[in-house]
Amino acid sequence: MFFPISRAEDFVLVEELPGDEIYTHWKNSGLNPGTPIQEGDLLGEVSLVEWGCRNEWYEGRLLEDPIRIETSRYLNSKITQLDFRKHHSPLAAKIITSEEHLFAELEEAKLPLVLKSEFGLAGRNHIIFKSASDSWKMSQVNKKLFGFPILAEFWVGEERFFDFSTLWDVRDGEFFYLTSTAMLIDKEGVFRGIRIGGSELPYSASFLPPVMDLVKDTKGLIPNEYSGPCAIDGFLFREEGRVQVQPVSEFNFRYSIGRILWEVRKKRNPKLEVVTGILILPYPKQGSIDEWQTIERLEKELDIKLILLTPVRDLIGKPYQNTVLYFETTEEKEPSVVESIWQSWMN
Repeated sequence: MFFPISRAEDFVLVEELPGDEIYTHWKNSGLNPGTPIQEGDLLGEVSLVEWGCRNEWYEGRLLEDPIRIETSRYLNSKITQLDFRKHHSPLAAKIITSEEHLFAELEEAKLPLVLKSEFGLAGRNHIIFKSASDSWKMSQVNKKLFGFPILAEFWVGEERFFDFSTLWDVRDGEFFYLTSTAMLIDKEGVFRGIRIGGSELPYSASFLPPVMDLVKDTKGLIPNEYSGPCAIDGFLFREEGRVQVQPVSEFNFRYSIGRILWEVRKKRNPKLEVVTGILILPYPKQGSIDEWQTIERLEKELDIKLILLTPVRDLIGKPYQNTVLYFETTEEKEPSVVESIWQSWMN
């Protein structure tokens, strides 16, 4: 994921070298990426940029830094983040520390509830309890949520209608605002993509003020040791006919997909009215896909620009579980473009 946003003068550390086809694809798309290297190939001093902030560079290798790991765990823990968002969330949430505690909570709490792992990615590590008949899902806690502690939060379900993410740079404990993005979430609550551009983001006048207030109140809670990107995810929902704002469902102190999109858009530099987005596309469960033929056909049929940000398969032809695809289109065409890409890829 760092290849497309790297500069020509950068060195990009990889476990597997990229194929000539996708490397040429990036260059032809105006991304002009850096030089791929593998461990041991680069010696000397470097300025390290990584997805999270967990390692140091020593004699050509990445070494885990215990202090950075502890800082990362502190910042990205949903348990810790309850302190960050205190007094800024309209939805009740609490920490569950054991199976016995969870049993008791499910007997007393108002359903539906969503259980979230302390550390998770892209909405995958959660379990929703809609009614007492969902008690069988208890067996999934250790598998899907990796054990306790976990976070229990009131679930608004179908009343949730708009997901957003605000992007920030963090330096010396201070937040510097970059932009806001709209997230594409499926009916199961799983993240499928993100978009930037076009006219003003819907509902930004509703959600930006409470997010700004939230950020002000985090002062003193963010360690000065952390310097880098942050994405604050939130959503809007309806309660008794009124629009409510959840300014933060989680903080992501790392290069989120939204930040990758922002960086790619900056390199591509399209006009402000152009909508740009990223889709996370699973490899088809049945059959196979010719990615280059599919991209060429979609670009012609839909009059859009598409860029593969990650390869579809490795150098020996084994497919990856997901592929990251960037698109550029107009605001009017965006919904149909997203649907067409998804259907073409999956079918």
